[in-house]
Amino acid sequence: MNIKEDIIQTWDCNNKVTLFLLENIETGWLSAKINGQGRSIGEQFIHINNIRSFWINKVGEKVDLKLDKKYTNDIQELTKALDRSSQKMSEVLRQLFEQESIAGYKPHPTAFFAQMIAHESHHRGQIMTIVTRNGFKIDKSVNFGLWNWNK
Repeated sequence: MNIKEDIIQTWDCNNKVTLFLLENIETGWLSAKINGQGRSIGEQFIHINNIRSFWINKVGEKVDLKLDKKYTNDIQELTKALDRSSQKMSEVLRQLFEQESIAGYKPHPTAFFAQMIAHESHHRGQIMTIVTRNGFKIDKSVNFGLWNWNK
């Protein structure tokens, strides 16, 4: 058992779940908000990507992976950006676990990893809330699929 590699694989599963959700969002839904307030569905995905970029720059390599809000309604660009930032985050996590510490972040790389997963899970929940509150018909298998990390 190699816990460090398990964590990297878990990060990859997390991204697959986020992309699975995006694949099941219709383009017309991306601009939807709850009662016209807060971030739209597309803005939620951009936020996930841009927070990855922020942390990669803070604790890893200096690289700009931010996605401009002009792509809020572009599923293809959202997908590409999330793939790129996930790949870079995997590299950063691998590096952090080799170092066994993070300059400027406490307490340790495992807590950092958990914070990243929790953040993205929170926003997937917000996306599902926007979907349901707007009465969009999404297959129940999508909701269950967000929890099925076995596939």
